[in-house]
Amino acid sequence: MYTTYHLRADELNEEVVQTLKNTYRQDEIVILPKDVYTEIEKKQHNTAFTEKLQQGIQDVEEGRGIIKTMAELEAMEDA
Repeated sequence: MYTTYHLRADELNEEVVQTLKNTYRQDEIVILPKDVYTEIEKKQHNTAFTEKLQQGIQDVEEGRGIIKTMAELEAMEDA
């Protein structure tokens, strides 16, 4: 988990800088433009989603999934 601060460049002032210094002391701080941050977030989300899909495929292949034919699904819908 991490903390993100969202503000425009013109809102970056001494108070914000001091807050970051007090909060993170000797830690490195990275400041990214919004479009770069969004791209990173999207890639992380896609990676997590792909891992979940791969786990689901593995579960089915190892017999831990529920497999239904289209006819069975349609019959369930009509019930």
